Amino acid sequence: MATKDSLDDVAARWVARIDRGSLTDQEKDDLETWLQTDIRHKGAFLRSQAVWHATDRAKALYSPTLNLPQHKQRPSRRAFMSAAVAASVAAFFIPAESGEASTRYSTQKNILHCENSKQRRIVLDCYSQLEDKSAQTSLLMGQCFITDRHRYVKTQNLRFVLDGSLLLTKSSSYENAIVVDGTAIMHGYRLNEHKHFSVGAQVTVTPQGRLHFSTVDQDTLARLTAWTQGQVSLVTETLSEATDIFNRYNQKQLVPSFRLADMRLSGLFDLNRPDVFAQAVKAILGAHIKEDAGHIFLE
Repeated sequence: MATKDSLDDVAARWVARIDRGSLTDQEKDDLETWLQTDIRHKGAFLRSQAVWHATDRAKALYSPTLNLPQHKQRPSRRAFMSAAVAASVAAFFIPAESGEASTRYSTQKNILHCENSKQRRIVLDCYSQLEDKSAQTSLLMGQCFITDRHRYVKTQNLRFVLDGSLLLTKSSSYENAIVVDGTAIMHGYRLNEHKHFSVGAQVTVTPQGRLHFSTVDQDTLARLTAWTQGQVSLVTETLSEATDIFNRYNQKQLVPSFRLADMRLSGLFDLNRPDVFAQAVKAILGAHIKEDAGHIFLE
């Protein structure tokens, strides 16, 4: 399908061809070659997919599985191509030149606000790494909270077009995504696989590589994202678990005694003030506080 047409024209024909049915082996090779040739090809392809699925066929995306119906009435090629051009003008995805510059963020015992504007917000948790490009944001390790519109967001195994807020987590054996606000479209391993997610939807990649779908309630969402405000919300954690959370973010380490380790304390606390948390433990659980240069002992 190599032509002298614009990238959007070529991408639109690929999307229309995929919608008609499975690609042949040769077509799969041709498409993969075209996508890998230039990062702008991937951007054009994503734009065309978005336009195609914004037509009357959008209801098919609400299928409970990732297998989409293959035989639906399709819009005319002229209408589709016009919409594709309009999407290009609207800059839904406009990648930079091939070999574009990227910004990599990395944290240790700190929370980093990478981006903070009216539309876009990226907060990177401690011990995390993130790569940001014009066309996509990739979480390489750890946890991040991202708010944006029409943004391609990914980990190693999860890929989304985001229109809202997403909480992403990635470890060496575990990946997780939760829609905190708005919507997100998950892209499957096959080019024609998509799934819509709304607020509270959660998808997990298990250590065995399987996808698990579930939902999260509003209270849990608030607790899971409290760190983006520099806070920690404790409800079910033991004191031992709570001090582990504080110790990830602070040089001065909390050390609970054996007597207090399995006691529980609920509340909303400042992540950067372990001393204030220690005073709460003293007042509520009757702890005795001792300190040295690097520790706060709760006895």
